[in-house]
Amino acid sequence: MDYQEKIEFLRQYSISLRRQKMLEEEIRQLRSEAESVSTALSGMPVGKSVGSNKIPVSVEKIMEVQTQLEEQAAACLAIRCDVMKAIASVPVEQQMEVLRRRYILGQNFSEIADAVHVVVRRVYQLHRQGVDSLKL
Repeated sequence: MDYQEKIEFLRQYSISLRRQKMLEEEIRQLRSEAESVSTALSGMPVGKSVGSNKIPVSVEKIMEVQTQLEEQAAACLAIRCDVMKAIASVPVEQQMEVLRRRYILGQNFSEIADAVHVVVRRVYQLHRQGVDSLKL
C-alpha cells in the first residue's frame, strides 16, 4: 500500500464522522419542521384538515433518518477502531500521537504542533514518517 492509499484509509473515519453529523443535523431540522407543523395545526378546528397527515409523514421521515443515523454510528465506530488499530502499529510514540491527533481528533498541523510542542515543519516530518511506518 502506497502513501496516498494509507492516507485515504486514515481519512475514512473523518469522512464517516462527517456523514454521521450530517444525519444528526437532518434529524434536528426534521424535528424542527415537525414541531412547527404541530404548532400550526394545534389551533385548527377538529376534523379533516388538509395538513393533518403532515405529522405522521414527519414522524416517519424522522424514524427513517434515525435508523440511518444508528447504522452510520455503528459503521463509524467500526472504522474508528480499524484506524486506531492501524495507528497503534506505528512504533514511534511521537509519530503515533501526530497521526492520532490528525485522523482521530481532526486537528490541523498547527494545532498538533502546539499540542506536542514542536514546530509545524517537524509535525509534517513526523506525519510522513508515521504514515510510511503504518502496517495495514
